[in-house]
Order: sequence, then C-alpha cells, then structure tokens
Amino acid sequence: MKHPVLVLLGLLAVAAAPASHAVEILRWERMPLAVPLKVGQERIVFIDRNVRVGVPAGVGERLRVQSAGGAVYLRASEPIEPTRLQLQDADTGALILLDIAAEPPKDGEAGLEPVRIVEGNSTPAHYGDQAGGADEAPARALDQAGTRATRRETPVPVALTRFAAQNLYAPLRTVEPLPGVMRVNLRRDLDLGTLMPTLPVRA
Repeated sequence: MKHPVLVLLGLLAVAAAPASHAVEILRWERMPLAVPLKVGQERIVFIDRNVRVGVPAGVGERLRVQSAGGAVYLRASEPIEPTRLQLQDADTGALILLDIAAEPPKDGEAGLEPVRIVEGNSTPAHYGDQAGGADEAPARALDQAGTRATRRETPVPVALTRFAAQNLYAPLRTVEPLPGVMRVNLRRDLDLGTLMPTLPVRA
C-alpha cells in the first residue's frame, strides 16, 4: 500500500507547484529582432527600461501596444504582415528594432512565451576602448607590463559634432546615444551672437 500512497503524494505535489513560464531571450546587437505574434494573444516584451514605441500607421488599428514599467505589451486583433516597430529609450534615445508578424493561432498550439531583450556586445563608448563583455574588462585595464592602462576618452567637441552629424545625416538605427545629450528644437529668435562673434550665425 505504500507505493500507491507515494504516487498520489507525488502527483499532488506536482499539481500544487506553481506553473513556471519560460522566457525567450533575444540579444540586441543592432540587428532587428523577430517577435512573432498570434492573433488574439498578448505577448510581453521585457526590456527593463522606459521606451517609446513607434508603430507604423498601417497597423495601428490592428495592433494594441502598451508600455509600462520596462515592458511592452503587444496584442494583434487581426493578421499583420511583417512590420517593423521602433523601441526608443526615453532617457538616451537609443533605438531597438522589432520585426513583428501576426498569424491566426492553430488548434492545440501553445501560446507564445514572453520575450526578454538583453544588450549584446555593443560598440565602444569611448575612443580606445574595446567592445566586449564584463569578463574582459580587467584584462583591458592592465597592459602587458602589468601597469594600469590610461583611458582615452573621446573629446567632448568631437563627441558632440559626431552626435549632431549622425542625427542629421545617418539612419536613426545607427545613431550612437550620448548620455545627457538629446535633440531639441530651437527658437528662431534665439540670440547666438555670443556663440561665434566673428561669424553671422543665426538659429
């Protein structure tokens, strides 16, 4: 009689255990990330930062988009052809691109799991740095002689000029975020006479 009792206890323990949901991990490395959707099912994208979502006008009526607490909630009410969404960091202006497409769910098909987007190997933030993970940082900090390597940062005028040029001429997905700097509109009557006194600069 002991074995049936043990089997029943095991089944009860499994039934009482909370169901765990798998989370698909996507690594952002400046390549658009594919996030498929099912019509009538909500899919959550965890990004752990406050973002603004850019939705093309053609799919706005078929796709419900909500953003709160570092997560984006996507729900398609009708099939959607492959479409690109832009997630823009509200603090730095950095962009993450999502390629979505919604199809009707098939009978007996399991629901889509949530997605978590993590940062991949990005470009160096400062001139002279090497792109890499946190494990490589101590090795970069010491040179071959064992002394502390000097860190060469990009001069501020160069960083500002590059940021302005990228915003004017480069595609938005290639613009490198510059902490503390964002694009704003200037008043047309702004006095710039003291900025460059020898040149006729106007806003």
